[in-house]
Formats: sequence, structure tokens, C-alpha cells
Amino acid sequence: MKVNKLQRTTGDILIVDDTPDNLRLLSDLLTKAGYTVRRVINGELGLEAAQLDPPDLILLDIRMPGLNGYKVCDQLKSSDRTAQIPVIFLSAMDEELDKVMAFEAGGVDYITKPFQVVEVLARIETHLQVSRLRQMLQQQNVQLQQEITQRTSAEIAFETLNQGLESQVQERTIDLQAQNQQLLQQKTELQQQLDRSQHLNASQFDLIKTMVQKLEIALTDISMALSVLTPNLPPTKKSALEKIVSATALVEGLMQQGSTLIETQVQPASATRTINLTEFCQNFVAQWQLPQTPRYQLSFIKWGSYPSEIALSESLLRQTLTHLLDNAVRYSPQGGTILFQLIYEPTQILIQIRDEGIGIPSVDLNRVFDRFYRASNVSNSGSGVGLTLVKQAIELQGGRVEISSEVGRGTTVTLALPYTSC
Repeated sequence: MKVNKLQRTTGDILIVDDTPDNLRLLSDLLTKAGYTVRRVINGELGLEAAQLDPPDLILLDIRMPGLNGYKVCDQLKSSDRTAQIPVIFLSAMDEELDKVMAFEAGGVDYITKPFQVVEVLARIETHLQVSRLRQMLQQQNVQLQQEITQRTSAEIAFETLNQGLESQVQERTIDLQAQNQQLLQQKTELQQQLDRSQHLNASQFDLIKTMVQKLEIALTDISMALSVLTPNLPPTKKSALEKIVSATALVEGLMQQGSTLIETQVQPASATRTINLTEFCQNFVAQWQLPQTPRYQLSFIKWGSYPSEIALSESLLRQTLTHLLDNAVRYSPQGGTILFQLIYEPTQILIQIRDEGIGIPSVDLNRVFDRFYRASNVSNSGSGVGLTLVKQAIELQGGRVEISSEVGRGTTVTLALPYTSC
């Protein structure tokens, strides 16, 4: 058998021998074999080294001045720190008495000089593996004992708990029955309160909605009257009147947003009805009034085949499209084309409004639906809730809103709606 074919593991080996040549020979042999080697020249130093940092195995010479190998081994075995370290004795003699004394002193093996390389390595590796197996077994025994103790404690605790469990279950059952009766009574009372609250809220919403609608009509009349008066006024008064026109437009936009907010707070099913979506969008675009300056162009395009009627909330959809076209005009200060597309896909309907305006910075895209948030490149003229209300209105109808934008190139808002029927 060749030395380089032996299967070995690493280990820390302490050599105790008063002969320098033996120390050097064994140290070189074991180091080349992959072991970590420490060496000392007498028994006293060997005991000190073993106590300071216990090795995995000790090679111990028998014949040494001062403490011989037998005495060193006796002291090693008498210490808890070093008692489990395997000791292999080294001797130039091959007497039966030496072997017997070596084993009686606590040694695990005996190697005679001159050393045979293969024999030395094989014996060392064998006893290292035996030592590791013994340590593993001890650890497993300790772990097993801990598990047995824990299991015994758990069984005692479980038995103690089980003794009073049945009576506790009975008592708890009685308590739960009583609580169940109380909950049923509270549920009835809460339902009655909820019915009253819903009736009251519906009445309040109807009142507020009527007020908003009347204010919108009044603002429209004011806007029309101002448009007639403005061209006929001198420049000094015309500037003041233009401010009134601007403020009126802002209030009108806020009223539209308020109307949308009211719509989104009530049950949308009550306002849902079947409509011809293509005709609705065509009429909406045809009736939309664009500013005279700068020059804008509003184009409508329909793609795909479509059902005759679709279930939607007409008022919510109208207010949503109004918000989006208002934004398209407001944030396209240089004019340009506003494209309104209606796209019928196999499983959904897309409404896209695309402008050629200032666009939205990428850092703002994730927050444009947050209430009161304005993009970093716009003025404070808007309320910051328009897109929030658009999102709420579309989601109430089972849809979603997506926005893509590029600064200086424009913005595209896509409304995705499912096919639904009343």
C-alpha cells in the first residue's frame, strides 16, 4: 500500500519525545500527511501543552528523563480536560511488559521504533476516527438524555393540564353560549343602526349632489356671460375680468372633482346602466370645447369590433374623461394634437388619451395617483386630486388606470375596463 493513497482526515497531534531526530522525523511525516503538529522534548512540557490546548491525539515516548511516558499518561488520564485524548506510546523496545504497562497506563496503541511510515499513519488515523466517533456518540447520548428529560417534563405537564381540561371546556362552553346570545343581539342592533345610517348618508349625498349640480350650472352661466363681456371691455377692465374667468374655470374644475368624489362614495351599481360606448365617446369628443389659443386638435379613433351595449356608470365615466381632457389641455401649453382612442380587445376595453404636453418626470410617475400630489414640473394651479378621483372612479367599475409619460414629449393615460353587463 502506498502512503499517498491512505484516506485521512485532518487533526491536531502533539508529539512528546526527548530524541530530536525522532521529533523531526515524525513531525515531517505527519505534516506532509496533512496534520497539524506540535512537538515538545520532555514530559513536563507535554503535560503543559496538552492542558493549554488539548490536541486530538498524543504520540508519547516511554523512555524520557524526568517524567517518563507512563507517568505523563497517568496525569493526562486523571484530568477531565485531557482524559479523553487518545495516547499512542512510542518505544524502541518491543517487550511484552512494556506493551502491557502502556495499555494499563491508558494508552490506546503502541508503536515501536524504527517507525514504519504506513503503519504510523494507519494507526494514527484509526485512533483519530475512533476518538471522533466516541465524541459524537457522547454528544448524541447527552442530546438524547436532554430529549428524554424534556419529553418526560412535557408528558407530566400534559397530564396535569389534561386533568382539568374537561371541566374547563364545560365552563367555557357555557360562557361561549352566553356570549353568542349577546353577539346575536348586538348584531341585530348594529344592523338596525347601519340601515338608519345608510338611509341618512344617502339623503345627505343626494342633497350635496344637487347643490353641486346647481353650482355647476351657475358657474357655466357665469362663464358664458364673461365670454360675451370680455371682448367689449377696455384693457384695464379686461385684465380684471380675465382673472375672474380664470378663477371661475378653477372653481368649475373643483366642482367637477367634488361631483366625482360624491359619485365614488355611493354604491356605483345604482348608477350603472347599459350604454353604447362608441356613440358615447364620439358624442363626448364632438361636444368638447377646445380653447381658441393656442391651437389644439382633438382626434377620435376607434379600433376593433364592439358589442352594442356595455354596463357602465355614465356619470362617472363622463367626469373621468372630463378630468383627463382638462389635464391634456392644461399641461399642453403650446397646443398640439390630443388623441382619444377607443380600443376593443378580446377581454377588455381600453380608452387612451394622449397629449403632446410637458410630460411627467419619471420620479413622479409612481405618486401621481396620491391625493394632493403634484408633479415637480407643474404649477400649483391644480388641486392635486384629479387623478386620484379618476383612479377611484375606474376601480369602482372593475377597471384600472395606467400612465406612461416622457418629459417634453407628452403623456398617455390608459383606462382599462372589463366587459360587463347589467
